[in-house]
Amino acid sequence: MDFIELAKKRYSCKKFQPDKEVEQEKLDRVLLAGQLAPTAKNSQPQHVYVLKSETALKLVDELTPCRYGAPVVLAVAYNKTQCFTYPGDKYDSGAE
Repeated sequence: MDFIELAKKRYSCKKFQPDKEVEQEKLDRVLLAGQLAPTAKNSQPQHVYVLKSETALKLVDELTPCRYGAPVVLAVAYNKTQCFTYPGDKYDSGAE
């Protein structure tokens, strides 16, 4: 499938079934894809946190209205000391 075809078929979901679990096999594939994704200078500064507990999801709801009832949230962060810093020290690659 080329990108144009993919873009035409894309779908945004803003309503989830909170009682329907995400299968661990599917979650593992998403996490593996993130692990294998390239980063600047292959520094791999990102950390992905899988939030599933009632406590964690309640905190997400307090921070943003955009969970839409999703039963799992992936929070992505990065270590500034591990990411590539562009010449001039003005920007780093962490958010990329």
